[in-house]
Amino acid sequence: MEKFFSKVEHWQDKHTLLRVAYTKTRIGRTSFSGRVIHLSPDRTQLLFYNVDTKSVCSLELNEIDDLVPYENN
Repeated sequence: MEKFFSKVEHWQDKHTLLRVAYTKTRIGRTSFSGRVIHLSPDRTQLLFYNVDTKSVCSLELNEIDDLVPYENN
């Protein structure tokens, strides 16, 4: 799990654009393009800036299905 948090911190520092896939109760599986803004001190929650809707999204770690960085070409 420590490797995951180190990746998240790296993506946050570099403002890496990510494809975030998650599942919320009553909504189902959804995805968006975004950047990590903040990792909670207790490491249970991530705050993302959603570039698709220009909004902020807070997700619990157990809601996140996949985080994939976009490739730089």
